[in-house]
Amino acid sequence: MFRKAKPKVEPPPTAPSVEEMLSDMETFEVNQPTISGPTDNSDLEHALLTEPENLSLPTWWQVFDEYDQKVKKLSTTEEDLETQRNQLKECYAKLEKNADKLRTGIQKQQALVKGALKC
Repeated sequence: MFRKAKPKVEPPPTAPSVEEMLSDMETFEVNQPTISGPTDNSDLEHALLTEPENLSLPTWWQVFDEYDQKVKKLSTTEEDLETQRNQLKECYAKLEKNADKLRTGIQKQQALVKGALKC
């Protein structure tokens, strides 16, 4: 009654050969937008964060790269601050150690002076 019809689908395309891929790579170009000097335009950053689809592609890349540079700079600054914080802790520990030595020396000198005054 019902017969199964053979599907009338074309066979899938064959994979490109290595030579074809290499020849395609020779003609492939990636045009990255040129970035003119850094700008401090917070409106563009706000537009990037809120409505990125409304920005032109070169503007989007420019703002993205500037934002990325700011993030890297912030990360470097945080690392520098942490290093300085550790150095300050070490200096504080040395100062406390020296202060304790001085206090001990002063107390010994005071004890010697009191002993000499009692005689």
